[in-house]
Amino acid sequence: MVTSPSPVVAIILARGGSKGIPRKNVMEFHGRPLIAWTILQVIEAGISEVYVSTDDSEIVDVAIGYGAKVIARPAELAGDTASSDEGVVHAINELGLANDALVVMPQVTSPLRWAAHIAAVTQLVAEGNFESAFTANRIDDICVWSLGDSPRSVTYDFESRAMRQARPPMVVENGSVYCTRAGALRQSGNRLSGRIGVSLMPKWTMPEIDDPEDVQLCEVLMAAYADKLQSDGRQGT
Repeated sequence: MVTSPSPVVAIILARGGSKGIPRKNVMEFHGRPLIAWTILQVIEAGISEVYVSTDDSEIVDVAIGYGAKVIARPAELAGDTASSDEGVVHAINELGLANDALVVMPQVTSPLRWAAHIAAVTQLVAEGNFESAFTANRIDDICVWSLGDSPRSVTYDFESRAMRQARPPMVVENGSVYCTRAGALRQSGNRLSGRIGVSLMPKWTMPEIDDPEDVQLCEVLMAAYADKLQSDGRQGT
């Protein structure tokens, strides 16, 4: 559960358009609309102020049905080229949040998480150790190459293959949850600024739903690991 002397508000961005999977945010996923999982996880983490910023009437209905409030997202902030950070800044200004308020930003397309993961990244900022924080997965054993005319090894030296344990610790920003303060977000225009904390999540939380082939993989992982959410048993709206 999140504990903080400052107000804590979750802002969930969910626009109606989607290129990879049409109507992605409200498609059925593991028995509920996809966005419902994020709303319920945030509430279970102890965050009662949950807002969905959207330009879509169906998303409005689903969000309200699962316990969130709604912020109308302007069309110019809901297109393919609009940045997520601009959407969150709009939301916190619409709400008139004080600069010390904690802003939690969970991603709808990353349902593979527990409420505890949301609480953990939020506490890093709430306790004053960091100005912002994000969730990540360890990738010490992943050998990443950049593609091009001449592929290049990025996370290791292919000419000197050290053991995994000897490589420097590395993480990938998994996009699941971010947290910062409203004032820092207003000033920087970025969800990450100042001293940045990292909250590690287990490997099974890494996949997210961007393309059709991701859906079945995430369904399998949801059933195996993440399906521990305590709720009232609603299966959609």
